[in-house]
Amino acid sequence: MEWPIYFRDALIVGNPKSNIAVCTLWTRKENISKLIPLHKVAVIGNLYTVNGINYIIKNILANPVIRYIIVCGTDLNNVFEVLRKLWMNGVDENNRIKGTTYYLHKNIPRELIDTIRENVKLIDMRGRESELPKLIEELYREEGYFVSPIIIGEEKAEVELPPTDYTGYRIEGSLGEVWLNAIDLVMKYGEIKESEYGVKQKELLNVMGVIKSFEFKDYFNIRLDDLKRYYRAFFGDKQGGIEYTYGERLFKYHVPMIAKHGREIGRIIDQVDLVVKKLREKPYTRRAIAITWKAWSDPFSKNPPCLTQVIWNIKFNKLYQTCIFRSHDIYSAYLLNAYGLRKLQEIVAKRIEVELGDLVILSVSAHIYEYDWSNAIKLVNRYLGQRTFRLDPLGYFIIRVENGKIKVQHYTADGRKTKYFFEGTKAEKLYRAILGQNLISLLDHAAYLGKELGKAELCLRLGIRYSQDS
Repeated sequence: MEWPIYFRDALIVGNPKSNIAVCTLWTRKENISKLIPLHKVAVIGNLYTVNGINYIIKNILANPVIRYIIVCGTDLNNVFEVLRKLWMNGVDENNRIKGTTYYLHKNIPRELIDTIRENVKLIDMRGRESELPKLIEELYREEGYFVSPIIIGEEKAEVELPPTDYTGYRIEGSLGEVWLNAIDLVMKYGEIKESEYGVKQKELLNVMGVIKSFEFKDYFNIRLDDLKRYYRAFFGDKQGGIEYTYGERLFKYHVPMIAKHGREIGRIIDQVDLVVKKLREKPYTRRAIAITWKAWSDPFSKNPPCLTQVIWNIKFNKLYQTCIFRSHDIYSAYLLNAYGLRKLQEIVAKRIEVELGDLVILSVSAHIYEYDWSNAIKLVNRYLGQRTFRLDPLGYFIIRVENGKIKVQHYTADGRKTKYFFEGTKAEKLYRAILGQNLISLLDHAAYLGKELGKAELCLRLGIRYSQDS
């Protein structure tokens, strides 16, 4: 088997017996290879992402004569810092690089990672590339193995993805699409942690669902009778020891006040009625807000409201409603919450005589409890693929190939030509130019555009007729 084992075609191979490897980060490896004696280095290659570190380790283990990794060039992805922390700190029992959120392949034994750290020195020559020839002359040797060679194959696919500290997810579509995708994201990327209810949870932060329609699906884990009961609970008064209802907090919000002589009095506010009046008087207002949180009592409650704020805005004579949940059970509570909030939106829209816009739900802590994990996974595995085509609300593109160029014209969703026109001969340059103008809001639209531009470039090169969508 030829060495390097991995990405041989993407590397510059010199003398496999040399004790030196050169990593050029994002700088073209060819630029660095011109500066150094190729017969005195084993290999020269780029390192664009953290994932590439796995293959550096595997290639060294397959040819363990390398004693030095010289790092040079420009780092656009902060990957050197992760590489440095690996050499400095090692990995934990899960192969997570200590001091980072990144993981190495689980099929690389931890003890072999430590063996490489002990025997291979990492040298930072970023910004000092002119000194490379002298350094290589000093370090170069043809040395024996520091450990018996071992070939480690590709990592087997895992069922689960590691949790991420990424925050701020946007999902758009029907209620069913938003719900399934929110469940999928939490189950794939949620951090496993404790909860205040004595049960583990998976949690993501700041998941925003933009719900555009409310078709009732047969895979929902609620029934129509459940909705009727929930509406009564949502809009009703608290009874029988219940801490609160959203209706009570929205329509009969109690604000305690202290009179001059120490006597506590109170005031009942219908927040929804105030919002309706404000929107009627000033449809452009940004102050149509209702809160359910009571700062004087809820911090001390064992069961404070999960929904904390509702905000209404009128845009193009449609009522948009944004709802903020400090805590949101995505699997068990999301659907009922969404229907209750949609009913609230309908009430306000009817009273101010405007059409309904989107319902936006921001789940600050989007979580699923451990006892629902199994059912949640089964649900998304069975139904998530049923994605329907949606027209991008930001518009679409007409692509033509003529006069030796690819020409791309942008149109609004209702078919009006805009000022955004692009032309060129390279699909990638056009794609990046279009993305830079913020003209795409959907991932599937971006994927479609990339596919069509690639096809247009191929037709241009081959001199054959291009037809969009053919």
